[in-house]
Amino acid sequence: MFMPKFPTLVMVTVAGLALAGCTKVTTGQAGVSSPAGSSSATTAAAPCPKPASARKGAVDDQLPFAGLNRTYRVWVPATYSGDVALPIIVNYHGAGGDPQSIDDFSSNLSVKANARNYIVVAPQGDTAGADTARWTVPGIGTTPDDVSFTNAMLDKLSSEFCVDQKRIFATGFSSGGAMTTWIGQSDSERFAGIAPGGGVNLVDPTFQRFPIPIYAYHGTKDELAFYNGIDGVPNKPDPVNKGKSAFFGGVEEVMTYWAQGNGCQPAFTDANLAPDAIVRTWAGCKAATQVLLAVGGGHTFPGSTTRSGGDLGATITSVNMADLMLNWFDTQKKA
Repeated sequence: MFMPKFPTLVMVTVAGLALAGCTKVTTGQAGVSSPAGSSSATTAAAPCPKPASARKGAVDDQLPFAGLNRTYRVWVPATYSGDVALPIIVNYHGAGGDPQSIDDFSSNLSVKANARNYIVVAPQGDTAGADTARWTVPGIGTTPDDVSFTNAMLDKLSSEFCVDQKRIFATGFSSGGAMTTWIGQSDSERFAGIAPGGGVNLVDPTFQRFPIPIYAYHGTKDELAFYNGIDGVPNKPDPVNKGKSAFFGGVEEVMTYWAQGNGCQPAFTDANLAPDAIVRTWAGCKAATQVLLAVGGGHTFPGSTTRSGGDLGATITSVNMADLMLNWFDTQKKA
């Protein structure tokens, strides 16, 4: 076990981590504030735009940004009318993935979320000269700025649809879980909560600046985004990645640091949802803090029937993480 004081992240994207009307644009730096008058609270007071189109269901769209033609897929509920503000979930794919693969992998999150009147958007990562699409988090280059791209995408969606600016969420798995963690750390003023999967331990938790609700999930037998870190030592040479350095903190230690950053009391409680599904929750927090421990689960999505490539380990089926995170998102809203 190691103390939660971690060195700066150095991480590589590898096949083993592959998947399975606001005007604020920030850089991908923790603690960077939006320009005066461009906060989510300011935007939330503005009236919703008239529907720009009659789009419903799954729609592929694009956005020129920083010299690149960025793409994303958005799922709009069939009941969308344009006069009621709906919450939105950003779902980040893993390394080498795409919008449809992360939706399939996360137990058809779009279908479940649309049924609860959430809009879901899954952006496409850029290769940035690498072999596979990935996300720019600390240690994975400096361009493109995926935090600012995400904000620009949300700005565009907010100009087209009636979006509840106080209920914008992020989730993702593997490197998408790392991106979810990073955007929560660097853009907590826009997001109402994050649910990183298989990747909360892939970003140095000392980058956290402001309390933000977090519901992480991770398999205790994950041997790709190692549950216990690499022998408990961040940045130790990783044999799976052929000797390259990567940040792999232990999930429990990383979550302890998150609890501290969210102003929680030191003690936590464990609740068994099933013999192989434990929810660890901290009390007295400024922002809700919990993690689902998928006991015996690998680099997989709890409750999913879709797996992608390689030996990802076991999938627990006693709970479905898409349902659990949606239940949790239902309770979260920015003040």
